Amino acid sequence: MFALDYRRLIKMLLPAALRKEQMVLWLHALLVPVMRLYLEFLRYRHWVNYRMEHTGQVVYLEKMLNERFDAASKRIFIDDGTKYDTVNIFLTAEKKSKYLGKIYLYDHLAYGETGADFQVHIPEDITIWTDSGLMAECRSLLNYYKLAGKRYKLIKE
Repeated sequence: MFALDYRRLIKMLLPAALRKEQMVLWLHALLVPVMRLYLEFLRYRHWVNYRMEHTGQVVYLEKMLNERFDAASKRIFIDDGTKYDTVNIFLTAEKKSKYLGKIYLYDHLAYGETGADFQVHIPEDITIWTDSGLMAECRSLLNYYKLAGKRYKLIKE
């Protein structure tokens, strides 16, 4: 649909009497900025189509992250977030401590309804963990594609 051949177009639109080599070369020189804009348009069109093809679904998020950061082995995957119940050490009304037995401390994103909705598992050898620019790009991509109100946590594996 958008395939334009400018060399052919010049020859077709130029009258036969003016189809001399110098005239054709001069018109090619005049059309160089137009061709550059046309190539920028094609790149932009490809970028917009890519963004429209990907949604906040888990399959597309995984595909997008693997294409960008781990194209060779595709090891990045997304899992549901863990939801642990909070354990109160004591209630303020009781004013006394309570024996809890053995409990584990988790990140604040792992508890109850305040937790992350999904976890992005990224292998340790991918350069996201060492390059802050790639980490920012990863978070930016996730923030753009994820559904509004959904929270995530990046897990190093």
